[in-house]
Order: sequence, then structure tokens, then C-alpha cells
Amino acid sequence: MNINPLKNKDFYFKYHRIGSKAFRDKVRFYEENKSYVTQLDYEDRIDVDLDYVLCLFEIGKYHKFLSKVDNLIEVVIMDNIYDYNGLNIYNDLLFKKAACLFNTGQYIKSEKILKSIVKIEPDNDLVRTLYGKCKRKQSRDWYEGTKAIAIVMLMSALSIAFMELLIVRPFYDDYVETFNGMKIFFFISGLLVLLGNEAYLHYTIGKEIGYKFDLKELKKRFFN
Repeated sequence: MNINPLKNKDFYFKYHRIGSKAFRDKVRFYEENKSYVTQLDYEDRIDVDLDYVLCLFEIGKYHKFLSKVDNLIEVVIMDNIYDYNGLNIYNDLLFKKAACLFNTGQYIKSEKILKSIVKIEPDNDLVRTLYGKCKRKQSRDWYEGTKAIAIVMLMSALSIAFMELLIVRPFYDDYVETFNGMKIFFFISGLLVLLGNEAYLHYTIGKEIGYKFDLKELKKRFFN
């Protein structure tokens, strides 16, 4: 095959002219012109390869991203590439790898990578949030089971309140105190189980990657 440097450069400029947000178009153009990619100058090839892999992540091609990201992480380390288009590219690739592993059901592998990122960026909220999601997925049975019990208790308290209001108070006044006690018992028990479930998960996560109180995150867990 004859190598034409001008055509290779033309490919490079065409690729970047597609647009920074045209992820699918860039992936398609890259994959239709792989022969030109391999013939680019080293720096240009790394530039295009990095952008292509980031585009794969953006369009949800998680398996393909995972098949290519390790080689690029190695290149980033070997060539001391710290910044790529304003990104800390090493940390960004690691996080995206963890996210892809999570999205493909590989929660333990994702968790290990997220732990290593937390050591570098202990205040990274995205990393901590994804780590929490990994723990939830791995503890799905007990977490969801306990949450279901709490919801049943709260619904029971609501049902008892309606019965008390519509039936007991008008027709069975002697049982009002009993129903009121049951309502309070189920409501408080459900709330305690729900809070305890979240507290235990938060404790487990904090024990592994350090504690960080996040009021917004707690609100999302309880009210979303």
C-alpha cells in the first residue's frame, strides 16, 4: 500500500471538522477510514484515537470502548499526557472505563477502578456516586428487600390512617386509640427501617472510600 502523507493529513483535518459533539458521525468516519488512521503521524494518531474512544463512550458503545481503552491508558502513562482538550485524560479514561464496566454489569471490576480514582480525587462526586451505585447493585437483594419492607410499613400506616378516618372514627369510636397506635407504630418502624438501610449502606461505602456527607445525594435517595 502506498502511503500518501497529504491524504493522511486531509483525513485528520476532515475528522476534526466534523464537530466536537457529532459523536456518531466521527465514529462512522473513523471506522470507514481505518487505513488512514494507522498511517497518521504518531501524535496525530493518538489524538484521533483518544477522541474516537471518547466518542464511543458518548454513544453507548461500552464493549467496544472497553476493548480499546486499556491500550490508550498505557499510551497516556508512557507519553505523560496529562491534558487532552481540557480533560485530565488519565482520570477521565479511568472513570469512563469504570462507568462502562458498571453499564455492562461488571460491578466488582468497576468498584476496584473507582477505589483507585478516589485515592487520586477524594472529592470527586461523580466517582463517589457511581461507587455507591456499584455497592447497591452488588447488595441488591438485601438493599431492595429491606427497602420494600419499609415501603410496606409506610403504606400500612397510610391505609390504617384512611380506615381510622373513614370507618373507625364515625362508627367504632372505642377503637380509635388502638388504630392510632398501630398507625404511629407502622409509620415510625417504616421510617426507621428506611433510614437504617441507607445508613448502613452509607457506612459501608464510607468505610471503604472515606466519609463525605452529601445532603443533596441523601435527598435523592429518599425522595426520588
